[in-house]
Amino acid sequence: MGRWIKARRVGADHPGMEAGGAQRCRGGRGATLVEYALIVALVVVPSIGALSRLDDVSDDYYTDASDDIGDLPQLGIDTSSNSSVPSGSTTTTAAPTTTTAAPTTTTTAPTTTTTAPTTTTTAPTTTTTLLRSTISELTNVSSNNGTSYNAAARVKIIRNSTGTAVNGAAVTIRMVDRFGNSSNRSCTTDSTGRCTGTWSRSDNNGPVTATVTAVTANPIWDGAQQSVSLPAI
Repeated sequence: MGRWIKARRVGADHPGMEAGGAQRCRGGRGATLVEYALIVALVVVPSIGALSRLDDVSDDYYTDASDDIGDLPQLGIDTSSNSSVPSGSTTTTAAPTTTTAAPTTTTTAPTTTTTAPTTTTTAPTTTTTLLRSTISELTNVSSNNGTSYNAAARVKIIRNSTGTAVNGAAVTIRMVDRFGNSSNRSCTTDSTGRCTGTWSRSDNNGPVTATVTAVTANPIWDGAQQSVSLPAI
């Protein structure tokens, strides 16, 4: 295109050269088409031959592969002309069994132990003290003048509930010296609840043991005896 335009410009500037330039342009175009034809012939013809050769080679490859597969041992396939299914050959494919155990959740309920309160009722204890006379004291009041020994014991009787003196109680006191000689002495209490029992002995008979063995009083005596030693001083 550019060469043609250039030729046109040259023809315009030089009218005598236009005809010769046009011929050269046409001659150049014809040579280019021939070259293209040769190039196509050189490419297409060998390609056709190569494709034909590739077809032959692939046909031989697949034929050999088919023959090789046919030569392999046929396991479990009946190659006899009879196309019926053999009755003695049974193939069983068992699907795999998947067992999923559900998780076990054990919930232990909380144990609540309620202990009922224990109420212990203790019955009031009523102590009734019987009204009695009792010995509150037993003392030594002996005397010794150097020649005679007067063994003497003084006793006091009271009420056990109030501690007040018991007047007019008859008291028996048993006296025993150191040789085993004995004598029962008696006395009666005064308003202070006291009385004294006396036994005259020689000095060498002491000491004497005095024991209250009986009390007659109102209220009655509780029976608790008491003793005291009466030394010969």
